[in-house]
Amino acid sequence: MSESDIIVRPEHFLRYLREALGLRSAETRLPPIGVLVFSSGDFRAFHRIIEGQVKGWNRWLSVGAAGRKSISLARSPIGAPAATITMEEMAALGCRTFLSFGACGSLLPDLRIGDVVLPTFAFSDEGTSRHYGKTSQLRPDAGFVRAIAVAAEKRAIPIRSGGTWTTDAVYRESRTRARDLVRHGVVAVEMEAAALWAVSRHRHLRTASLLVVSDELGGKEWNAGFDDPRFLEGKRRARRLLMDVISGDLT
Repeated sequence: MSESDIIVRPEHFLRYLREALGLRSAETRLPPIGVLVFSSGDFRAFHRIIEGQVKGWNRWLSVGAAGRKSISLARSPIGAPAATITMEEMAALGCRTFLSFGACGSLLPDLRIGDVVLPTFAFSDEGTSRHYGKTSQLRPDAGFVRAIAVAAEKRAIPIRSGGTWTTDAVYRESRTRARDLVRHGVVAVEMEAAALWAVSRHRHLRTASLLVVSDELGGKEWNAGFDDPRFLEGKRRARRLLMDVISGDLT
């Protein structure tokens, strides 16, 4: 599929938005580094850390700084379609580098609530990635993965690297499918990473993801930990880790 055959591109919608709201192009321009989150709590936490200023035309879009670097922060609804729409629009407004931050379910008995996961490849079980090319070999930016791993070691934050299973259907995650993916090196399940990396590959962006275990699916029963202090503390540590990476050298 050629780009010339696409009916609506992000630039088209953003031009419509500017005209509808009476905005100048300069008012909607974003810094080149973007952080993408999927919960209001994470948005508020990062917003405080970066001392952000919310864009008047989007209450879930903030611009601030990590060290000397200006960054964009956006909250997307969960799921691959919404995440890729947000990413496409941020890229059209100037973002070229993305770090996504969210929660995941653990597929391994020894990967527990609050643990930090650094995905290194993804199995696509969602419907968005295939619109951006082949869904095999979906991977994050290798330089960003190294930078996160190095920063985690400096902060003495244990991280688990491995594959992630990106799915649309939360209530159709089977034990059989999970066991098969674990045999192929997958450690966690979530809803956005593969699609974000597919867009990144197609648009020539640089993207990586960092996840914190919110619930456990690797035992006999599902164990939820969305309000567990370990999950909340894990997210706090992981947020600071991402800020270290952004304020340092993204290589």
